[in-house]
Amino acid sequence: MKHKISNLTATLKKTDAFGIANAADFPALSVGAQQFALIHTGVTDTATFGASQESGTLHTHSAVLGKTAVRYNLHDDMIGITSAAHTLVVLGNTTIGGKFMMPHSNGDQALLNSARAFAADAVTYSAALISVGLPATFIADLNADIADFEGLITTKGTALVGRVGATGGLADAAQSAATALHALKNIVPKIYKNNPTKLAEWSTASHVDKHTPIPRPPAPVPPEPVK
Repeated sequence: MKHKISNLTATLKKTDAFGIANAADFPALSVGAQQFALIHTGVTDTATFGASQESGTLHTHSAVLGKTAVRYNLHDDMIGITSAAHTLVVLGNTTIGGKFMMPHSNGDQALLNSARAFAADAVTYSAALISVGLPATFIADLNADIADFEGLITTKGTALVGRVGATGGLADAAQSAATALHALKNIVPKIYKNNPTKLAEWSTASHVDKHTPIPRPPAPVPPEPVK
């Protein structure tokens, strides 16, 4: 869980720095500027997590940020599958149309229910989805995030999240920042569509390492043929 928190918070900091450095390209009342402002607020508020020395506060903040990070990963997994499915439809796959639709509700349970449906349906279409760019581990990654998110919803972590959200607003700020990052991934490439340098900078700033690679044992060395 700690690596998911650190990965997301590191990306939010990089995205915030990108927004500050390129503020002139996002007018004050634009949607882009509003999203960068939400990320800046989230970065400022979550900084108290690292600065606090009170163990109870650290534990509470960890629960808040952990839930935000896992929710972001789960949502991002699903967006990737939805985009891949759309690509298959464009390429003429008539059987996948209507599947892998993002939920209309933004609630945790709606997201979790849809994620479970994605995981079940993805088994049938895994080869096709992998053929258009999804990693070979995408179903395992999705199921891992489903399990993490479900655990956070059904354990005491939920109570901690609710308490902090009611008192300090950390949960709201963190979730707003993560949602803003999703929005900016659609907005920024359009602003810089003719600027490859800025697009490269944005790609680096907005990238979240979602899954820790699983070390694989070395392939066995075949025995030498008997002479």
